[in-house]
Amino acid sequence: MKSSFKIINHGTEDWSLAVKLREDILRKPLGSFFTEEELEDEKNHIHIIGMIASEIIASAVLVPQGAFLKMQRVVVSDHLRRKNIGSQMMAFCESQAKKKGFLIMYCHARDSAVNFYLNNSYKREGEYFDEDGIPHLKMVKRIK
Repeated sequence: MKSSFKIINHGTEDWSLAVKLREDILRKPLGSFFTEEELEDEKNHIHIIGMIASEIIASAVLVPQGAFLKMQRVVVSDHLRRKNIGSQMMAFCESQAKKKGFLIMYCHARDSAVNFYLNNSYKREGEYFDEDGIPHLKMVKRIK
């Protein structure tokens, strides 16, 4: 199963499909949906998708913050988890961050994803906190 990754533009058909994937995995189980304001805020973010053939199977959003890059809304299709696609997407995101001159990537990882980030060389920073009613932990990785 060969996956590929690329940067896409906000507002495109691929972006809309990635938003649907993120919403199905991250929001619907919590009974919530992305607001128009949240999606509008994504205009200045870097959008990454993973594909197998023409199917979007993974997505991440990278938010520039000075020398830092926050990674958020990271998803892999349920039926493809534990097949190294998430780690491949992390490597792609990190290579893009390096190309753009960022020094550090970080995310707010759901408790259920902390081991995934640890396995991808991210370090825990601080204590657990509540975000969207779910325990999260800040995970950080120096990429330069």
